[in-house]
Amino acid sequence: MTKTNKTNSTSFFTRIKRRFGEPKSLGSQSTNREHVNDRFGSIEHDQTPYYSPGLTNILFLSNRGLSRAPLAREVMRSLLHLSDHFGSVRPSARGISDAYDLCSFDKRMVQAARKFGYELLGNSRKVNMAELSSANLIITLDEETEKFVKSRTFYINGQVRPIAMFLQADAHPYIPDPFAREAFLSTTANYEQIIRSVEYSCGKLMRYLPSLV
Repeated sequence: MTKTNKTNSTSFFTRIKRRFGEPKSLGSQSTNREHVNDRFGSIEHDQTPYYSPGLTNILFLSNRGLSRAPLAREVMRSLLHLSDHFGSVRPSARGISDAYDLCSFDKRMVQAARKFGYELLGNSRKVNMAELSSANLIITLDEETEKFVKSRTFYINGQVRPIAMFLQADAHPYIPDPFAREAFLSTTANYEQIIRSVEYSCGKLMRYLPSLV
């Protein structure tokens, strides 16, 4: 190839480089990849999971999840707010019945609880296996939920305690079900008695909490 041809060839490739730019080096590709990772990493960071690994999760279970479990959650929240455990323990409430999933809370319990300073907001939710496995402590409030967790021990990593452990010695071993016809618990006085029982048991649970979790 003559010198003139070499010069023409060189100028041709020079024009190509000027038009399309220099190829990116591996260093620039790495920088771009880090930028993408940082971008998507920040998005994932903003999506806080329901259960945070930095918190102790207490799960209250009742059959329907309409009255007793949400009440226990709010009572526990109130106690935690005034304790050294505030910010490190998260109580939650669930039911175990498909029929009552997403149903509104028991209005009579909502009204009775409001008189005691507890605001029950939301709907009943049926517990799922991820919530069972994520709970550090599960408190069963009735016989149905005791049987429920005993048949699902494979999914449970935390401790399970029946509410009877935290009730008065001479009390009924479960928190009474306001929907049970045989118990005739539809009166305001009986709802108030349920609230007092939950307050007592949650107060005792607070005292034993460090040894349980």
